[in-house]
Amino acid sequence: MTIRPLHFLVTLVMPLVAAAQNTGTLRLLVDPGHNFEFVLDKQYRMQQREVKLGEGLHHFAFWAPERMIVDTNVFVIADRTTDFVLKLPYSPEYMQYRQELAKYETKRRVARTIPTVATVAGLFWTGVNVVKYQKVRQDLEKDQENYDINVDPGSIRTLKDQTIPQHNEDLRSARTGLYTSISFTAVAAGVTYFLYRRSARWERPTLNDKQKVLFEGLTWVPTRNGGFFHAGITIPLAR
Repeated sequence: MTIRPLHFLVTLVMPLVAAAQNTGTLRLLVDPGHNFEFVLDKQYRMQQREVKLGEGLHHFAFWAPERMIVDTNVFVIADRTTDFVLKLPYSPEYMQYRQELAKYETKRRVARTIPTVATVAGLFWTGVNVVKYQKVRQDLEKDQENYDINVDPGSIRTLKDQTIPQHNEDLRSARTGLYTSISFTAVAAGVTYFLYRRSARWERPTLNDKQKVLFEGLTWVPTRNGGFFHAGITIPLAR
C-alpha cells in the first residue's frame, strides 16, 4: 500500500526535475545595453539582460530606439550560461534624420550667427566713429579758443586759412562716418531680429521610426481559438 503512493509521487516529480534540468541561461550582451527589447519565440515581448530557457533553438527579434530590428536564432544549452553578443545597427531612418538635423542646425546657426556678428561689428564701428567725432569737435573748440585769445597775426592767419578749415573737413568726414555706421548697425540689428524670429518658426526634423512600428507588431498573442498578432503604433501628438 505504501509503494503505490511513492511510485505515483516519483512519477509526478521526475518530469518536473527533468524539465528543470533541461534549462539553460542566456546572457544578452546587446549594444545598446540600456534600452533594447526583444520578442522571444514570436510570442513574448521582454526587456531584460538574462533569460532562462529550455534547451533547444529559440527565435529572437531584437530592437532598440533608432536601431534596426535583428532576427536571429539562438541555441540554448542545458545547465550552461551562454553569452550572446549583438550590436544593433542604426536604422536608415535614423541616419537620414541625423543628416537632416545637421543641415537644419547648420542653416539656423548661419542664419543667426552672420547677422549677429554684423550687428556686433556695427556697434564697434559706431563706437570708434563716436570717439573720432568727439575728438574732432574738441579740436575745433580748441581752435576757436586759440583764435579768440591769440594776438599773433601769423598764428591767426594759420588758424583761419589752414587749421580750422582742415578740422571742419575732418568733422564733416567724422559725421558722415558716424551716420553710416549707425545706419549699418540699425539695418544689421533689424535683419538679426527678423532672422531670429523666422528661424524660430522653421520646422525641426523629426525621426519617423518605422522600425519601432514594425517591432510593435511582432508579438503573437495565443488564444483558445488560435491567436493573433498584437500590433501597436505610436503617434506623437505634441508639436
